[in-house]
Amino acid sequence: MSISSKFMGFDIKSPIVIGSCGLTANVENLKKMEAAGAGAVILKSLFEEQITQEMNVNVKVYSANFSGYPEAYNYIQEHTKGQAIEKYIKLIKDAKASLNIPVIASINCITASEWLPFVKTVEESGADGIELNMFILPSDINLSHEDIERLYEDIIHIIKRATSLPISLKISSYFSSLTRFAQKISWMGITNLNIFNRFYQSDINIDTFETVPVDIKSNHHELYNTIRWTAILSEAIRCDLTAGNGVHKPEDVIKLLLAGADTVQVVSVLYDEGVDFIINANNKLKEWMKEKGYSSINQFKGKLSIKDNKNASAFHRVQFMKYYSGIE
Repeated sequence: MSISSKFMGFDIKSPIVIGSCGLTANVENLKKMEAAGAGAVILKSLFEEQITQEMNVNVKVYSANFSGYPEAYNYIQEHTKGQAIEKYIKLIKDAKASLNIPVIASINCITASEWLPFVKTVEESGADGIELNMFILPSDINLSHEDIERLYEDIIHIIKRATSLPISLKISSYFSSLTRFAQKISWMGITNLNIFNRFYQSDINIDTFETVPVDIKSNHHELYNTIRWTAILSEAIRCDLTAGNGVHKPEDVIKLLLAGADTVQVVSVLYDEGVDFIINANNKLKEWMKEKGYSSINQFKGKLSIKDNKNASAFHRVQFMKYYSGIE
């Protein structure tokens, strides 16, 4: 029996991929994840906005001393960015020196031009691939959905020209036509589509009149939206599919594979259960496959996608009418 799968063109020993998070910024954590049976790891994202913010802070701090010297501003900005990138490159090199599973670098970006030199450096540092973690909130009334989709497409084109590394694109479900968009970008040469990314959410404190951040970890109820779109997108795209967001039980890995995912991403549950979840999920998968008579994941992957599921219409249904019709 084998639970091996494909991820970004690599043969991996388990379909469980560790998503980009604070835990993957530490090599000792990464070694524990590999030992527990993870198939691949995605390093903590290098945030474009984070670097920009640090540069602006440093410029503000030193501006009094360099008033009238614009070249000093440029030096401070480049030095700040250089330090962040240097630290990230060290993480890549250390991870590659310590692990045997694929190590994927991650860039959280909304533009491409600033990242071109960095992408080449990532490739030279030994990373096995690059994840583009992108989310553009469709809140600007002056941007049409075509404009937003074009931003994604332009970044993919530019990054692909800059590197020969396989590219995974991590997206949200906020698209006017998600299936069409996902299919289109899968034809652009990316090797993997990762659904879905998580983003900053706010609550309102009615006593202090302030916006406050909410818990960044996913909850299990979010899995059902991921199952729906995995079942739909797995039959539409022409690249590997990683599904995540809401994975909190070992059975969830099996569910997403049945829906058509090639790999399953986990993050939040690792904060709650540690690497034991990886061990338990792999064991549950093996036990279930043995019980059902499967010797490989390919024998059942996508069995409940919209192509092969006789109840596939359920994935397209958005109204509760049938569910609640007998309730008064």
